[in-house]
Amino acid sequence: MTGIKSTLKTLEEFRSRFGAVRMLRHAAFRLINRIIYFDCLHIIVLDRDDLKSSDPAKIRRLSAKIATLEDLKEMEEQGCWNVHQRKIDFFNQGDTCLLSYVENNLAGYTWAHLSECPEFVAGLRLRIPDEYLYNSSAFTHPDYRGYGLQSFRHHELLNFHQWRNKKGLLGFVVHTNYSSRRGQEKAGYKKIGNIYVIGSKSHFYAFIGKNLRDMGIKRVNKNHE
Repeated sequence: MTGIKSTLKTLEEFRSRFGAVRMLRHAAFRLINRIIYFDCLHIIVLDRDDLKSSDPAKIRRLSAKIATLEDLKEMEEQGCWNVHQRKIDFFNQGDTCLLSYVENNLAGYTWAHLSECPEFVAGLRLRIPDEYLYNSSAFTHPDYRGYGLQSFRHHELLNFHQWRNKKGLLGFVVHTNYSSRRGQEKAGYKKIGNIYVIGSKSHFYAFIGKNLRDMGIKRVNKNHE
């Protein structure tokens, strides 16, 4: 009974935030995943031409720097930055974390995943086009929302000397993550296609849309170097 009440409470909170139609879709999605693993990933891109302009009044208060290993370990210890060992492992493998500050106070970060075949979800590695930089994750501390940090970090990433030749940023969002989808749309990201995964958590098929395949996005095995 407790489990049923908890589920109903969760669905009601979901309905109040996103509406009845999305709540029903979410409920159906959860029901399907009790039987078989199924998900849909929206592949999104943010081209340079679509970068949101920054508010001059706000940008004067912002700054950024590339994180060091010491920075990340300190953030992990603080426990409020969603930095854990997996992110530190990515850093040790060569990924870059860009830290953002508001008046010299740490406010958030974004990651550039530099493998040519990053793992989007567990067991799903994809080759991505060379002209895009894979923006794998981002975080803004709740105390610093409203400062335009997401747009600021996008500009900083693409203006960094290592990536000035990139056409834009590429990422993904799970179809039921409506909060993230809304935030990415607001930032200027556009959906360019879907990837459907179906099977089990340990073994699934990935169906990649033709337009994504035409761009060179394809699945690679986990042993790919």
